[in-house]
Order: sequence, then C-alpha cells, then structure tokens
Amino acid sequence: METKRSLEEIPPMKVGQWNSYRPEDVKRWGVERFLDEVAPKEPLEIPDLGFTEEENRRMDEILREEREAANNGI
Repeated sequence: METKRSLEEIPPMKVGQWNSYRPEDVKRWGVERFLDEVAPKEPLEIPDLGFTEEENRRMDEILREEREAANNGI
C-alpha cells in the first residue's frame, strides 16, 4: 500500500539553473527517494578550462602543500 507522500511528485531539477528544495520537503519525500529521483545518474563532466600542463602541475603542487599544512595543524 502506497502512502500519500510516496505518490507526491518531486519537482525535477532544471538544467542550467539554480535549484533548491526545502529541507522539510526532502524529509517528507524521504531522502533516499529524493536522491533516486533528483541526483544525476552519470558522472559530472568537467569542461576543459584551458590550463597549460605547467599551470595544472603548479595547482596540484599548491593543493598538496595546503593538504600537508592542514594535516600539520597549520
């Protein structure tokens, strides 16, 4: 037997727009059902932002340094 909330339609995400849902709505629909219906099924494709190999290498180095600093409590 289906409950009223399981029959309630969840508004779909709108591509290219900000989407927001009220916490009380998600709780009413159920988090698992909400994510099953709204979350993307395929991996997020990251576009090529045009960085050079040297820029990518430097950004990776900075991120590594920041992680090490955070791990050392700095």
